[in-house]
Amino acid sequence: MDGVIKTLTYSESTLNNRNFQPVDLGRQLSEKDNPKLRIEEEKQGLAILESCESVITELAKTNNLNKPMVGIGMPGLKSPEQRGIIVTKNGPRVPRFLDVLEHRLRLTGLKFNPIHRLGNDNDYCGLGELYGAHGSFRGVENAVYIGSGTGIADAMMLNGTLISFDNIGTWMPKSWQMTNKDEIPIEKIISHKGMMMQYSEKTGTSFQQLEEDETYPEQFIGTNDAINIRTKFVTTLAWLIFQRIEKLHIKKPNTIFNKIILGLRLAKLIEKIPELFDEIKLSINKQIANSHLLNHTVKNHYSPNRIIFLSELPHAPIIGAGVSAYQDAE
Repeated sequence: MDGVIKTLTYSESTLNNRNFQPVDLGRQLSEKDNPKLRIEEEKQGLAILESCESVITELAKTNNLNKPMVGIGMPGLKSPEQRGIIVTKNGPRVPRFLDVLEHRLRLTGLKFNPIHRLGNDNDYCGLGELYGAHGSFRGVENAVYIGSGTGIADAMMLNGTLISFDNIGTWMPKSWQMTNKDEIPIEKIISHKGMMMQYSEKTGTSFQQLEEDETYPEQFIGTNDAINIRTKFVTTLAWLIFQRIEKLHIKKPNTIFNKIILGLRLAKLIEKIPELFDEIKLSINKQIANSHLLNHTVKNHYSPNRIIFLSELPHAPIIGAGVSAYQDAE
């Protein structure tokens, strides 16, 4: 599955507030049935909508698309009809996301197929890896996917079928819900944004300045200022992978992962600094060897670390969004 990739970040929007802070998660959850948006939150939502409108119309124009199918994946808890965002950890709530976006697209004169729902970034990563050329889920019975960017993306295959983390949360929590032994969300430790926030705090350089200078983890993780960031990244990512292995064994003792895939910015970082891969594998091996829950057979399956791969699809969620739009239109 090939196509044209057009990248546009909402930080380029004139409406974007670089200092925007999401509403407290507890308050969001208490208001999820009737979100009460602040003006700053509405403006930040418009910045995202403006960017979506721009990229859709430009792709439609440059590719001479007639009534394109549009798939959109966004993080956060969706409204009951799946057309808006009512709770989100890293951005603004936009309860009428698709209503507003479709209205804006109609005003441009673009004719398009109805956008049925807002998808989930996690599920779209899985769809992309399943249907995309060179996707890591193709031909695999059981696999787990971990990708990072602003947050952490989770996807899973069990018995050859994509399984949404929304349906297995009682025994396999989403990464953003997990904390380390110090009660620090692991998302703040291993996500691309989380690592940049740590480096910003360590060096006194603003996050915005790091972005403008394109000082990303692959640029700073080998520096003296980032020694602790690197150590925590390696041990925490290895712990997350180990947790996936143990929790699967507890719930389904006769099932093992045939593949463990690291994707998105995680794959890019490890490709740039291959020795990180060795450090992560070594840490996983130690945890597997010391596990009191895994039996000898399971330990032997995982310990060689021959089942951990880097995704070849940096745009897996984009592919997944397209697949979802096609499936919804059928």
